[in-house]
Amino acid sequence: MVKITISKLNLDLILSAQRALFCRMSKSIKAIYATIDNSQLTWIVYFDQKPTENEMELQRVATTEIVADFPQILSVDEKFIYHPQPINMNNTNYINWLYSRDEG
Repeated sequence: MVKITISKLNLDLILSAQRALFCRMSKSIKAIYATIDNSQLTWIVYFDQKPTENEMELQRVATTEIVADFPQILSVDEKFIYHPQPINMNNTNYINWLYSRDEG
């Protein structure tokens, strides 16, 4: 069994994202990946269909709320990716995946 340590920063990001995503998850979101590295938030949202402007705006609002919780964030790299195939999560660290829908 591999022991994975969650840093305080990662735990704070998970809790902040949980609050920010409340009532902002559309049915077409299949996964969300997020990290804070140095002073940048990386926020990648995978959709199973082309995201609408409203869906992308909901995610932008969520990232804005997260940035408000972390004064050290100076830049944001947001990506909204149309990804109709299942996401291969093999050999990935689950800690940075805030959400993943079962695609089985």
